[in-house]
Amino acid sequence: MKLFRSSGRLARLAAWAAGALGLSAGSLPALALGGGQSQGDSTLLPHVVMVLSREGTRHGACTGTILARDVVLTAAHCVAGTKQVVVAYPEAGSHVLQRVTSRAIHPGFSGRARVSLDLALIRLESPLPARFIPLPFDRGEVEHRVGATHLIAGYGLQREGDETSAGTLRSATVGVLPRLFPRFLRIGTSPSADLSDIAICTGDSGGPVLTTGFGSRTVVGVVYGRESFGDARSCGTIGQAVRLAPQAGWIDQTLARWSGEARPRPTR
Repeated sequence: MKLFRSSGRLARLAAWAAGALGLSAGSLPALALGGGQSQGDSTLLPHVVMVLSREGTRHGACTGTILARDVVLTAAHCVAGTKQVVVAYPEAGSHVLQRVTSRAIHPGFSGRARVSLDLALIRLESPLPARFIPLPFDRGEVEHRVGATHLIAGYGLQREGDETSAGTLRSATVGVLPRLFPRFLRIGTSPSADLSDIAICTGDSGGPVLTTGFGSRTVVGVVYGRESFGDARSCGTIGQAVRLAPQAGWIDQTLARWSGEARPRPTR
């Protein structure tokens, strides 16, 4: 997760996040999904939140998906090793923060490896408001094939290098691209797409890969990275995601363990 100085809307985001963490205003990277084929998507607001972190003088931001009203699914590198983590969501023209009391990092994650099982679950100090709706995750029911259509979502940059374009939850329809792996997904509009078509950018990590169509959506995967694109430093056209079906056992075990534990108080 690349960290950089922010301005404009992201600076304001940094200010209230820093205040909640007991800091002076710092820097936050954008959550990102842009390009011509992305669009604002308020229908996903009840399901998707921001995950903000602080370690030392560094600050980070990612996306997360609600699996229970007190549990959020995200990418492991967004929260691994961090001292303080909060979840944030927009409300009445501002933002609300909720503290995180526990985190579970997938045992197959390695911060040093280029590819690993980059998944984490975080447990909140208190449940989210009733308007937030948990989403089910894939247990193998969703067909895993090249060409399958999914939806991805995230907050943040709509254009390469433009921090002022961040701050709106957006979604885009993508397909599963060739080089299919049992535990991972390559997603995008096409191998030859340009950033003007689809931009999966720094900070989009942790965002959901969802089924499309009518009715309840199912979380198929979690975005953890992107493939490089030309000289772009913060965006790419092809995303990388961890499939959830092969990890259903780990998710279930973590949720069961937390349901039987007293909720610890967050540390400052």
